[in-house]
Amino acid sequence: MEETGATAKRIVLRLHPTALKVAELLGPHIEREGFELVGVEFHKGTRSSMLRLLVDRPGGGVSLDDLGHLSPVLSDLLDVYDPVEGRYTLEVASPGINRPLIRMGDFETHLGMRARIRTHHAVEGRKSFIGRLVSVDQDFIELDDEVAKRRFKLNFDDMKGANYEHDFD
Repeated sequence: MEETGATAKRIVLRLHPTALKVAELLGPHIEREGFELVGVEFHKGTRSSMLRLLVDRPGGGVSLDDLGHLSPVLSDLLDVYDPVEGRYTLEVASPGINRPLIRMGDFETHLGMRARIRTHHAVEGRKSFIGRLVSVDQDFIELDDEVAKRRFKLNFDDMKGANYEHDFD
């Protein structure tokens, strides 16, 4: 299933409401700077929270200089939009080799590749799955799990997180 445009950009994993709001607000600004917003993580703390923006160049290859350029720009935008309640630390980082999968297009791009999926609730006694991503649908993915040696159908609504998992072999 190959999709383009808004459908491919549709976030399919449940994000913290603050992370989702930040992604919607900053995504277009980041694209105008020539980058892509790969993921947003928000961890609420008692005294201070942490907001991490994972940014890459389309096709890969973000540098420290790129991140240094983007960080103050994004910080200023966050000051203007003010989507985060209370004190927080902003971190602008590369997604790394095992980049998160949160949009429909992320899953489609990584079809046939290795992925790690974490679920909110146990599926057949497990909350973590790793294997080849074999299909993507509007509501779920299918994964050939390396541990169980069988295929699992996992709904996006049940997923806590998903990452491309580089195979070093």
